[in-house]
Amino acid sequence: METKAPALLNAVPPHGHVIVSEKWRNSSLIQSLKGGGVKILFENELGVADFHLANKICILYVSECDIIAANSYKRKLVRYRNASSSFQKLVLVENTRLSEQYLSIVQKFVVFDLGLTLLPVSGQSEASQLITQIVSNEDYSTL
Repeated sequence: METKAPALLNAVPPHGHVIVSEKWRNSSLIQSLKGGGVKILFENELGVADFHLANKICILYVSECDIIAANSYKRKLVRYRNASSSFQKLVLVENTRLSEQYLSIVQKFVVFDLGLTLLPVSGQSEASQLITQIVSNEDYSTL
């Protein structure tokens, strides 16, 4: 069986834009990004990553549900780390009252075992604010 490699593994969006996995289309995170002035480009072929930013950062979002249900998030994180992308990889992890007891385990796995950067966020709203901030600072990093 031949597996098809994602066509847009290294796709870089224009400044002020974010390429987003199609699965996020109707989420509150996307609505918040749009409200923050970020232009969204949806794509099915991003591979494991959820977001690609113009400054060559890709983001994987690990939800509270994934953490609590142990919903194969470790396998997904390993695939994310192993993806042959030239992007800097960032992992956003939901840190809520329900998931906070697992955060240290997730943090150890992501940072020490996989060598990825982890940022805890309280939910999709804070993740949206963080992504908006990164996108708005792209213009200044190129001056």
